[in-house]
Amino acid sequence: MHDLSLTGPQIAALRLQTLGIVNGHPDATPRQVAERLLATQAQDFTASRWAIGSRTEVSEPTVVAAFDRGDIVRSWPMRGTVHITLAEDIGWLLDLTGVRALNQKSLKRRWDNLGIDQTLLELAREVAVTLLRDGGRATRAEFGTALTEAGIDVSGQVMYHVVWYLAQTGTIVLGPVRGNDHELVLLDDWVSAPRRLTRENALRELVVRYLDSHGPASIDDMAWWSGLTKSDLRAGVEAAGDALIRVGHAARGSELLVTADVLDRHDPDPASIRKTTFALAPFDEHLLGYANREDVLKTEHLRAVDPMRNGVFRATIVHGGQVVAIWKATRRARGVHIDITPLNRLSAGALKGAKTALGRWSAFRGYEILSVNVVS
Repeated sequence: MHDLSLTGPQIAALRLQTLGIVNGHPDATPRQVAERLLATQAQDFTASRWAIGSRTEVSEPTVVAAFDRGDIVRSWPMRGTVHITLAEDIGWLLDLTGVRALNQKSLKRRWDNLGIDQTLLELAREVAVTLLRDGGRATRAEFGTALTEAGIDVSGQVMYHVVWYLAQTGTIVLGPVRGNDHELVLLDDWVSAPRRLTRENALRELVVRYLDSHGPASIDDMAWWSGLTKSDLRAGVEAAGDALIRVGHAARGSELLVTADVLDRHDPDPASIRKTTFALAPFDEHLLGYANREDVLKTEHLRAVDPMRNGVFRATIVHGGQVVAIWKATRRARGVHIDITPLNRLSAGALKGAKTALGRWSAFRGYEILSVNVVS
């Protein structure tokens, strides 16, 4: 029995607020957005910039500038997947959660097939340190040239795995932006003030910051998001103590967790959310941050959002706390055409709200919207 029980719509409304999608801070900096979310899934670099921008009023160049200043970085802190984090957080996250990706049983088989072994990887590390020391920077292509000159064949997927491994083990990080990609830099040079946490404190911090930015959520949600074991996460919950509140799910009877601060700051029944529409990025934390997405996306619509069932999530339109459509922009010389594919019939209010929300996206990207088409 829990003192507080939440309905699905209440959970959806609270998550929009904790995720900073609504009732956030329009004047927040990219650094503040990244700090709030702790880690933002970001394998699609263009989409990840809008994941930050959709939670504030800044332009895309302002997000890029945050990478260039070293406020935020991209790396592989969890589940072997690229995320945006604060620069000072990436070290302890790699130590706590990133190392687990190195122990995947499938990894050795993949490396055997690609001809990758520890000798190759350590030679690649030497090349990276030589190339990037004393504040050096290099694009992946430039690093690839240096590896080739050192006798390492980086054809096929070898280059990706070399960069992944060196980032996963804390040698390099994706830092400043050149063109539409990052320059590689040495992590220890680029992050001047890394935070160092004991394992106990790291577990506590991950649990509290996840629930403060994603809650209400379950242990299963946290395990999916972080890649940590449920045992580890329960230890983090225990360490958090009174900072957390256990609540019940009214429909499923399951237990969810949330920080006490969330319930102090946010309203589970805000009337405004029922009429508000958002255009979210592919891979947004609104869906990717949870194992169970039923409170914001009907199960029968999951395949429309993730067609191959492989975690490659499409951009979504959210209205009244629910995913109601997917959207796609097609670039043309003078601007973009946007297709909206409803999951059910879109109300006039939802469609109007979607067009307004997409206007925010286009202003962020600096594009003119040439047309918005509803695809049946």
